[in-house]
Amino acid sequence: MKTKLPFLHSFTLGILVLIGFFINGCVNLGQPQGLGPTGLLYASYSLGLSERNLPKQPLKKGKACIKRYGFLFTSGNASIGTAASAGGIVDIYRIEKEATNYLSLYSSLCTVVWGI
Repeated sequence: MKTKLPFLHSFTLGILVLIGFFINGCVNLGQPQGLGPTGLLYASYSLGLSERNLPKQPLKKGKACIKRYGFLFTSGNASIGTAASAGGIVDIYRIEKEATNYLSLYSSLCTVVWGI
């Protein structure tokens, strides 16, 4: 007996594949970077990663981010070099990571550098 709804088999297969991705850890519902705690509704935090003795002159700040929209699209460059270039920094004194997550629909990871 043939099924009158052939798309039902494709739909069922798609659901099984999606469940397989979740079980095997191929889908990350938290921060795109996997650092720190992730709140189901909201998370925002900053982590200091590196610091050396600060100079007597004021420091400049540079920031570079990766952003994730929904579960399908991630873009950006959060490298230390990109953050330093954004702030016009040649000599780095402090490196931080900042992360934000809203309902897992939007999340960002930023590298923040301080220097001269």
